[in-house]
Amino acid sequence: MRGFKNASFLSAGTLLSQVIGFVGFLFIVRLFGPERYGVYATVLAFVMFFHLFAFNGLAKIIVREGSKDLDFFPRVLEKTFGLRMAFVLLALVLCIGVSFFTKYPQGTKVLIIIFSTEIIYFGLDSFLGSIYQTLEKMQYMAYFSLLMRFLVAALSIVFLYLGAGVAVILAVNLLSKFLVLSLNYFWSRTLIRFRFQPRVILDSAILKATVVFSLMGFVNTLAVKIDVLMVTFLSGARDVGLYSAAHELGREGLIFRNIMAVAFFPVAVKFFKANKLKIKTLFLYAFGLFILVLAGSLVVSFFSIDLVTLFFKKEYVISGKILRVLIFYLPFTFFSLPLTTSLQATHNENILLAVYCLTAVTNIPLNLVLYYRFGLMGIAYSTLAVFFLESLLISILTVWKMKKQGHLV
Repeated sequence: MRGFKNASFLSAGTLLSQVIGFVGFLFIVRLFGPERYGVYATVLAFVMFFHLFAFNGLAKIIVREGSKDLDFFPRVLEKTFGLRMAFVLLALVLCIGVSFFTKYPQGTKVLIIIFSTEIIYFGLDSFLGSIYQTLEKMQYMAYFSLLMRFLVAALSIVFLYLGAGVAVILAVNLLSKFLVLSLNYFWSRTLIRFRFQPRVILDSAILKATVVFSLMGFVNTLAVKIDVLMVTFLSGARDVGLYSAAHELGREGLIFRNIMAVAFFPVAVKFFKANKLKIKTLFLYAFGLFILVLAGSLVVSFFSIDLVTLFFKKEYVISGKILRVLIFYLPFTFFSLPLTTSLQATHNENILLAVYCLTAVTNIPLNLVLYYRFGLMGIAYSTLAVFFLESLLISILTVWKMKKQGHLV
């Protein structure tokens, strides 16, 4: 019930912030058109890929260690802050450095370098978010997400109507995020006091778990989240804009899945510390989520072309056709949610790492083969195949490993 309470705070805030964000997204896509929106999407996809090198798995470790003993939590934060910033700097340097070796137009490279500072926001925001998650004060995560989305959307719409281009909208995005980050920092200090230790402290147990969790994120991105970035290398800006529009619409559902993962993780850690779970119960949750989300996906798929052309004009009709197929990856992601949360809560993240490695090896060549066979639609077909394979493997390995350990009966 605490997990559902946490999820309700995040879901309510996210619902509002997504509505606001969607309005901003709608104006950006409509007023930019496929070509300019493709440039905008390319910059975002490239920079956000390098979030992986900020080793965000550290946030999971902070939550897991802090949830075990809240009295020890300030010490956990002090031990990990220097490491957090070192990883952020690494990601920033890599993002800027690699951009010089891409075949993007020179103007796009300049925009990537400017927007790469968003990685600093990402790293610090996740660090502060781990405080609210551990203390189960999820409502504050929702408040700051809502404020950030409102500023980005409102200012973007204003500047778009003033004739702003891609560079200005990216700058608005950055300024809004850092303003909210400043407010977030000052509020977090009212909940818990600790020293920001700039020195990098290498705790072997924390570092090892961080690398494992981060590698999971890295290979999971290669397995299921790299689609838009691959399109930027395989085709031109117009195709990037068309595929990204469908991808972002589908991603709206994935955000709610991630909210539930954040909300239930500390609860699962505390539950498995003293309890066992029935296999039947675990899969009732999994199949319940699958059926619920599948029903919603069927409705969206039926009306996808009409919805996309209504929102984004007829020049985006191909996006509607892509969404009609792509939307069906969501039921598989929700099905695996109880399983992946249980694995991570019981220190079995190595199982997920193995699964994501296998699906990553499958996804990239499958994307290439199906893209050259079916065009942009092939990327959507590849996504469905990979998510099905991932959920199947996770189901089998979760039961095998956790039953062997005694966590499942």
